[in-house]
Amino acid sequence: MEKKILWVISFALIIVLWMKATALKNEQNQTKQAHIQKQTEQNEPAQDTAPSHQNTIPPPIKKTTQPNSPQQEAGEATSDEKSYFKSHPIPKDSPDFAAIVDIKERKQAFFSFLTPFINEKNTLILKDRERLNTLLNNQTTLTTKDIKWVSQLRQDHKLAPLESYNKDDIKALLNRLDIIPASLVLAQAANESAWGMSRFATQGNNYFGQWCFRKGCGLVPESRDSDADHEVRKFNDARESVFAYIDNLNTNAAYKQLRAERAQLRQKNDIITGLALSQGLQHYSERGQAYIEEIESLINYNKLWRFNRIQVKPEQP
Repeated sequence: MEKKILWVISFALIIVLWMKATALKNEQNQTKQAHIQKQTEQNEPAQDTAPSHQNTIPPPIKKTTQPNSPQQEAGEATSDEKSYFKSHPIPKDSPDFAAIVDIKERKQAFFSFLTPFINEKNTLILKDRERLNTLLNNQTTLTTKDIKWVSQLRQDHKLAPLESYNKDDIKALLNRLDIIPASLVLAQAANESAWGMSRFATQGNNYFGQWCFRKGCGLVPESRDSDADHEVRKFNDARESVFAYIDNLNTNAAYKQLRAERAQLRQKNDIITGLALSQGLQHYSERGQAYIEEIESLINYNKLWRFNRIQVKPEQP
């Protein structure tokens, strides 16, 4: 009888200990999940991919790009662009986006501020494309003036200037001289500049995280490694940042896939969309596909295709 009682007590003790251990484990899991959820709530709003985070915008997410990354090697404005900026001045001041408390209003101000610069750059590109296509379809030999103009365009777009040009040479230039949809530009600007509130945007008019490598050419990142020499490039105004970003996607070897996708859309007479071109951004951040998905989420959640000009139908993934 005593052995039986001891066995029952031992069994009951084991059950009690097991229940306590299970409760402790559940409590730990709940604490861990709460910590993860807190991190998610802090990080997601900057990307703005979920309605539940509409009312909060945290400090800018720390960038994961590395020195010498392709997206950071944006060159200086071309001589034609510098002349254009000088002859078409704009106000230097940017809106104080952080002062706009309402999130919806802040977003609209951000889109309204940058979209005219995107359309301005794309309009200039389309004008040059029209002239190039005229030359391509022209059966006569290019004039000296035409050759000089094409040579300068090729040089501006990182192609070697030639003494004479055939159709393939002009087609190669057309591949680089094309628009970047406003939906993609706005999504990357929002991501890279924390909706215009980052230090690099407010102090350097840099909305796309472009780097430079001359001392004093920009702002020194606080997290820069001691052996690094890059700076985050300063622009005179936001328009110059937009122009440099589009030039970078159109000329940098890292975005060859983006340009190839765009050329295929042109060949099919299809719409050039931000979602389609986003797949060519795998080298824009070391985060690769995760970064692309962030950009796609920004386009989809904010319906950024509505800012694309002559958009016949909505973008689809």
